[in-house]
Amino acid sequence: MRHATLFVCSTAHLPVAERRHIDHLIAVAPRGADGRVEVGHPDLVIEPYAYGFFVHTCVVGCGGEAPDISPEFWAILKAAFDRDASWVLFDRDEPAWSELPTFPDPDLPAEHQS
Repeated sequence: MRHATLFVCSTAHLPVAERRHIDHLIAVAPRGADGRVEVGHPDLVIEPYAYGFFVHTCVVGCGGEAPDISPEFWAILKAAFDRDASWVLFDRDEPAWSELPTFPDPDLPAEHQS
């Protein structure tokens, strides 16, 4: 048995275009024979969630350069990895954290902004 740490972060901390891109990848992802959604991101392991998505931090541990994602996204994954987290849950209902920048979605009403 192993211990795994999960970081939970508001989706508001990712640039809007990046959030929309991941939402699109999830929406068009095929289901495997086992029924699991297979999100086709070239660099990230992404698992859909009802209110956002999980991203595995393994890309940080590969030792290479950051993948083609925003510096804000990379900083969150790196911070989680550095604290031994295996996954980051980006959740639309999670309150924004004042220590991170936020990116309001102009297409959402104010009450749906984190």
